[in-house]
Amino acid sequence: MQCEFKDGTKIYCEHTSHHPPVTNFLMEPENDSYKYWGFYEFTGSMSANSLKSGLRGPNNIVFASDGQHIRFRVPDFKLGGTVMGERTIESDGNIVFEDLNNNWKAVVCFNTYKKSGYWTVTESGQKDEYVGVIYNCKPIDKVESARRLYSKNGEELKDLSQINDMVSPICDISGSFLRHLMIEGKKYWDIDEDAPHR
Repeated sequence: MQCEFKDGTKIYCEHTSHHPPVTNFLMEPENDSYKYWGFYEFTGSMSANSLKSGLRGPNNIVFASDGQHIRFRVPDFKLGGTVMGERTIESDGNIVFEDLNNNWKAVVCFNTYKKSGYWTVTESGQKDEYVGVIYNCKPIDKVESARRLYSKNGEELKDLSQINDMVSPICDISGSFLRHLMIEGKKYWDIDEDAPHR
């Protein structure tokens, strides 16, 4: 598949495997200011009252101005209340961003709430909230990094205390995917202030 956006950005996608289902993609703007590519393996599972879906595979973006290479993976998503109870959708797991040029890393953990019996008790108070950290890390092996970000459990941290490659912290991340993003106490995005044009 191939398409072009109004600004001249081109995107190419190809379904390269059926078992497991894998799609490769490449996106390039008309001015060649960056290149964005990667692949996804589509995953899914279900339980008595929920569905879980994920996209395995690393995403890469390289900026032409300075050669900066960022690699990241996205979290799984869980749809709850499919049979009974309140219908919910939430991020599950974590997002990992790696700056392959500078050995910086960002880890954002979702599902920071704790369950107790039939009741959900949260440290933050909300299922949509997340916590994270940006830090200097040990040197990144690019091949091992790609394997880890593709693996189902290769970078699956339950909380920030499980990080084992930190050299020194840079700043913290917090917020809610429904409300706002805070980095080191400064608000970078707010749904009420930054609503898209309708």
